[in-house]
Amino acid sequence: MQANQGMFGDVVEFTPGYASWWSYIGHFIRSPFYCYAYAFGELLVLALYQKYKEDGERFVPKYLELLASGGSDAPHVLLAKLDVDVTDPTFWELGLRLLSEMVAQAESLAESSGR
Repeated sequence: MQANQGMFGDVVEFTPGYASWWSYIGHFIRSPFYCYAYAFGELLVLALYQKYKEDGERFVPKYLELLASGGSDAPHVLLAKLDVDVTDPTFWELGLRLLSEMVAQAESLAESSGR
């Protein structure tokens, strides 16, 4: 069957076996809210990047310490070492603002390319 709608348009052909593709990726089923970890991680990284742009080089040693910490503590505890309060909506707005800028740039590029 030819996919002719949705995010792939008509450039991807799905064979009948793909009707249940999601069922063989176990962590989609076994780990509740698994996909939200990706959204959380992406927004976190975007917000931390904005914080780096604000704080400059003094951000780097604290960030490297965060990376070295791995999963040794809860995210809010680890991020507090970067002077980040994950309960403060203004921190998350940093990432959302950057995401908005990226979408605007992509739309502008698409428009200028005639697409």
